[in-house]
Amino acid sequence: MLIKNDTLCGLEKQYSSVLQDYLAGRGETALEHAYELGRKAIADRLGILDMAAIHQRALVRILPRTLTPQESSETIKKAAQFFAESLAPFEMTFRGFQESIAELHNLNRTLEQSEMKFRSVVKAANDAIISADSNGNIISWNRRAQTIFGYTEEEALGKSLSILIPERCRAALSRELEKFRGTDESKYIGKTLEFYGLRKDGSEFPTEISIASWKTGEGKFITGIVRDITERKKAEQALREAHAYSESIVETLRESLVVLDPQLRVKTANKTFYKTFKVLPEETLNKFIYDIGDRQWDIPRLRELLEEIIPRNTHFSDFEVDYEFPTIGRRTMILNARRLHQTDVDTQLILLAIEDITERKKLEAQILRTQRMESIGTLAGGIAHDLNNMMTPMMLSLQILKEKFKDEQSQKLLAILEQNSKRAAELIKQVLSFARGVEGERKPLQVTDIVSEIEKVMKETFPRNIDIRADLPGGLSTISGDVTQLHQVIMNLCVNARDAMPDGGILSTTASNIFIDENYARMNTEAREGLYCVITVSDTGTGIPPEILDRIFEPFFTTKEFGKGTGLGLSTAHAIVKSHGGFINVYSEVGKGTTFKVYLPAIRTELEKVQEHKLELPSGHGELILVVEDEASISKVTCSTLEMHGYKVLTADDGAQAVALYAQNKDKISVVLMDIMMPVMDGHASIKAIHRINPGARIIATSGLSEKDKLMKATGTDINAFLPKPYTAEQLLKTIHKTCSRNKDAKL
Repeated sequence: MLIKNDTLCGLEKQYSSVLQDYLAGRGETALEHAYELGRKAIADRLGILDMAAIHQRALVRILPRTLTPQESSETIKKAAQFFAESLAPFEMTFRGFQESIAELHNLNRTLEQSEMKFRSVVKAANDAIISADSNGNIISWNRRAQTIFGYTEEEALGKSLSILIPERCRAALSRELEKFRGTDESKYIGKTLEFYGLRKDGSEFPTEISIASWKTGEGKFITGIVRDITERKKAEQALREAHAYSESIVETLRESLVVLDPQLRVKTANKTFYKTFKVLPEETLNKFIYDIGDRQWDIPRLRELLEEIIPRNTHFSDFEVDYEFPTIGRRTMILNARRLHQTDVDTQLILLAIEDITERKKLEAQILRTQRMESIGTLAGGIAHDLNNMMTPMMLSLQILKEKFKDEQSQKLLAILEQNSKRAAELIKQVLSFARGVEGERKPLQVTDIVSEIEKVMKETFPRNIDIRADLPGGLSTISGDVTQLHQVIMNLCVNARDAMPDGGILSTTASNIFIDENYARMNTEAREGLYCVITVSDTGTGIPPEILDRIFEPFFTTKEFGKGTGLGLSTAHAIVKSHGGFINVYSEVGKGTTFKVYLPAIRTELEKVQEHKLELPSGHGELILVVEDEASISKVTCSTLEMHGYKVLTADDGAQAVALYAQNKDKISVVLMDIMMPVMDGHASIKAIHRINPGARIIATSGLSEKDKLMKATGTDINAFLPKPYTAEQLLKTIHKTCSRNKDAKL
């Protein structure tokens, strides 16, 4: 109370002084001082009554100084104005207080409405909304939280958040709460994360949680929005499984698949595409399709499909393209294209499916050739039959005419007619042999006898500049056949070989036994499983160009000059061998020579012996074999055979890949089985590269070349063994076993 009296006394002195200044005529300045005194009174927690008392005492002091009643009245009026000014701050404060009260009332009403809205939103939310204090005790729990976790609001409030998470996660929760209490921070706050929740029944389920923190005068708090994502996880898993399933289907398809963007850049491709066309992902993805593989895909027919047909159609099917690729040779392909609409980005992709039908086309051509030959044979047989009917009376008449006309001139003319009639009859006989499949007397034969007899004829009649060689080992299988017909086949092949070497060369005839197993039969559609005797006729002549190699067995097809060949020799030979249950393989290289292999089935008794013998095939002991073969069917059969008999296998589609694999595994690879004719890097270059890596590398070369010395000359290097194609499982396993058993420095 003393403090207030002191304040009143001080304020009273100031008030009296300023009032005297106002009365003395210092108007505005004095009024400003009066206003400030009012504010000071409010600041000193004085009220209006205190100010009135101060004003009263100030007047008591001043009024006695006035001289007349009129002056006193004027002084009181002015003093009243001064007093009103000193009370102005009180009035303004009161008015501000009233306004504040009104604003506070409106704010409370707004807050109440907001809280009601918030509570209704929280209650109706499809996610659990849970609040907790800094100790992790639950202070707020909505209806969805009860549905998700199984606790009622009464059961949850006041409990620890730890009841909502698995036990393995509770230690981490305690650490984060402790950190939050000390620093207001946590790695979980302000983030959305996936976690596992724990229901009242003890079951776990996946959740998505968003956490925020807030603070009041009562402390720190956190609020979490928890979403049960069980169904979403199931959907994601189903999507992943569907994607994996689709991807597995795509990757196992025999067709190549490529997805292009609207600018024709490659977005993705399957493994078949990379394997078939010998390109790598890094040189394919995001590249303009025409630029793939040094622009080898800049194909006019492909441009027509992608730039002209597809823009006008949603899809296009069975678009055939025949094209010579620089790396893999000529390929015939069926292209199917379809536009794919992406709704999320409003763009269209192009799905391009490429089916390599090269082998199918070859098979179709082979079937068509067979059908054509059968048709020609039927036609030729009919014509030959009619010609024979016409030739018979002509040849009989010649005999009569020779008896009737004895003069020299007539006899010469009749001799010419008889000679040409016999030639015509022989030609008709060949046509019938081709047409009817050549029937004859079948009896057991030794191949050695047939080849030896032909060898004698060749040495007596063929030019001396032709070196005639024969290799006829003992123990050759007995065959069943017509000796005259088979003699005709081998002789025809030898004569063709002679004609292919006008400047001389080497003509070789060999014979051997071979057991054709299932693997071999799968490589050659004409072969059947069983024992065969193989007669090989090879020359070092001019060779047969690839473009006509498929036509050499067609009747009347010949490359000889007019009058030197009928074109029926090989077609008849083929018909004879086929009628004996055999087949003919041919391999030729222009400028290097030609090899014919005639396969004739052995009789049953020999087959049984070989079948017993084949059970004793040599097996490996885990040796690693690198199989280099670009033909997928041969590679697959070879690998299966090796793995079935105890070997491990690495495969390469071309020489470049083979060299890379050998460099990575040179200490593990025991033998390299190398095909010579391959794209990218052929066998010749690959063998040299592997020998540079390891001069002691053991290599078995495989090729259609029948002579090993030809192959060694071609490769320019040594090889450990030579395996001619097609080969049987027995030949393969024996060659591998023999090569693995040798000293690494041993060569052929």
